[in-house]
Amino acid sequence: MLCAPMSRFLADQRGGGTIMGLLWFMLLVGITGMAVDTTNGFRNRTMLQATADAAALAGVIDLPNAAAAATSAVVNSDGNMPSAMYGEVLLPGDVEIGAWRLPVRSFEEGGLVENVLDPDGPLVPDSIRVTLHQTAANANAVPVNFLRIIGLQTWDVNVEAVAQRFIPDCLNDGLIAAGVVDISSNNGFVNEICIHGQTGVMIQNHNYHELGVIVSMPDMDTQLVLPSGTIGDNPGLQEALREQSLLPRMVNHVNDIMLDMLALQSNVMPGYVGTVSTSTSTSDALLPVVEAPLHYVSKGKYKGQEIGIWTYDFANLEAGRVYHLKCPEGLPYKPQANVPDGTVLNQVVIISDCPIHFGSNVWLSDVVVATLDGGNDGGGGDNNGNSGAGGPGVEKANISFAAGATLGTADNCAPGGGVQIFINASFKFASTTTYNGVQIVAAGDVDLGARDMGINGINIQAGGDITLTSNNAFGICSGGAPNLQTVAYYRLVR
Repeated sequence: MLCAPMSRFLADQRGGGTIMGLLWFMLLVGITGMAVDTTNGFRNRTMLQATADAAALAGVIDLPNAAAAATSAVVNSDGNMPSAMYGEVLLPGDVEIGAWRLPVRSFEEGGLVENVLDPDGPLVPDSIRVTLHQTAANANAVPVNFLRIIGLQTWDVNVEAVAQRFIPDCLNDGLIAAGVVDISSNNGFVNEICIHGQTGVMIQNHNYHELGVIVSMPDMDTQLVLPSGTIGDNPGLQEALREQSLLPRMVNHVNDIMLDMLALQSNVMPGYVGTVSTSTSTSDALLPVVEAPLHYVSKGKYKGQEIGIWTYDFANLEAGRVYHLKCPEGLPYKPQANVPDGTVLNQVVIISDCPIHFGSNVWLSDVVVATLDGGNDGGGGDNNGNSGAGGPGVEKANISFAAGATLGTADNCAPGGGVQIFINASFKFASTTTYNGVQIVAAGDVDLGARDMGINGINIQAGGDITLTSNNAFGICSGGAPNLQTVAYYRLVR
């Protein structure tokens, strides 16, 4: 039998609420800790992943220079998550350079692929993988607060990101507009050609799209316009439609390309530009630029604007040379360089300080045409002219072709024979133009007139809209239109 004091103690229920309160308090602390500390852990993971993505993209821009890429990735990560606050989340040893294998969607450390900007050069890496850590082993684990009561002191967080340097398929043989691509009727699109309008695509009826063709825009629900029919009125269109965002980045590099050509930078120079040679040897130095002063022909008016017609001895240009057309300055009117009717140009680069007009029935093969002039400030073109309307901040055409022009050699887009046109303005081609492997980069709109079945390989990047002619076939070159110039794109692949 228990003694009386013990019996009274065991029977006494005072203070029971305190014990229950302590138990409930511990439970609530555990639940609160789980909510607060878990949320904090996911917040840190999100921040670490964003830092990893940014670091990978910062590094991949420097490829194929592996050392520079690794340094840029580490510096970028430290800028977003300073080591003084978060510890060293990305160590140099956690940056890997290699190749992204798209078919199996995996990263191969040390892998090499074809250089997207120099296909004939040596194999190079195209991807970078970064692995970021906030762990106890790295002495920078994410601390917890409430969960310490159950013995948990920190969270370990590890993330990775892979970025790739690539050329979008649309740039191999495609029409890329920062604005709208307006497609007339009765066209055929074959051989996986790509049509992309960053602000939309407008398609008339009876356009055929072969399987593998891409018609894309960021939002099909709001940016696909069929003004006179339905998707069913354009065979293959349903299968061709894609959603993607793709900007014509070459438009931002037109001036750089022209200035680099005048500086004889080999990375932008076509292969047909010759090198200096003597009777005993040939060097790697390119032939010097020919400074070509124009001579006066006449003065007149074009669409109400006074212009001066100047020319050069275009019939006797030396193949393999870069010609800088030097236009007169300080005149009360705007000078224009004029290439006579029927002129044949082959293996030359022509960069003009002022607008340049090509007469009727000219023929160009292995030719680059560009102008440093900003536009002609004039009115719209006529049946033989090519002056585009131009968007806001973009002047009208400073390169024009009269009727019957043939651009490029009809060789099914075989290497060589192509024509590249770079223009800081809008551009409208005559309806009797023939294109055989042509690259066009224009800051404004491109209105693509052509003779029936006169397009045999074309690649366009436009800072404005692209308007396509009717009754033609696009993408009929099996190898795609030749691209003298392009710039790399970058994307996160994992």
